[in-house]
Amino acid sequence: MITCLGFISCDKAKQYTRKANRKYNKKEYSSATKYYQKAIKSDSTYNVAQYNLANSSYKGKDYVKSLKFYNKYLEKKTGKTKEDSLNTANAYYNRGNTYFSLSQSASIKGSDKSSKLLQAAVKDYKNSLILNPKDKDSKYNLALCLWLLKNNNNSRSQQQNQPQNQPQPQQNQNQQQTQRMLDALNNNEKKTLRKVKEQKDKQNQRQTNDKDW
Repeated sequence: MITCLGFISCDKAKQYTRKANRKYNKKEYSSATKYYQKAIKSDSTYNVAQYNLANSSYKGKDYVKSLKFYNKYLEKKTGKTKEDSLNTANAYYNRGNTYFSLSQSASIKGSDKSSKLLQAAVKDYKNSLILNPKDKDSKYNLALCLWLLKNNNNSRSQQQNQPQNQPQPQQNQNQQQTQRMLDALNNNEKKTLRKVKEQKDKQNQRQTNDKDW
């Protein structure tokens, strides 16, 4: 009788997941999230629903919940097969994107947490590459995060060396560029990310060349 209930539970979980997937494909992420949660409630061991729940929350821009759901999925990672390892690599990559999105939101708000969240993203991209070394997306996002961390550290050093009352006219422009980076990542527009990075490099070069004499 217990085995039978187990099969029924598993079947319900798959049914809910199929419904959720249809909602997800229609970009109805809020509805998809509800069905994934029902699937997990029916079968807490069904990792497919857990993984998709995290993805759905991310696409719905609920990054805090997305992070929590990726954490739960990665706690249960098995790695028994090549497919398991690839799924785990993807989960690390997606959680890295979540940390990145949270870091950029924190940066726009002027929070000190931005760098720590970027460091967490770096760690996840590295873990993803250990399992899937050929993943170009992880390589690019890792390089982007490392560049941002270096740029943030340089900006802080410059601010510490400036008088406290000195105006900083570039702040709003930097926040706008940060928001563009965040929007580009959400839309998976890597070319846009490269353009934003190039523009910020040029801006930093101009700031270096335009020192007061």
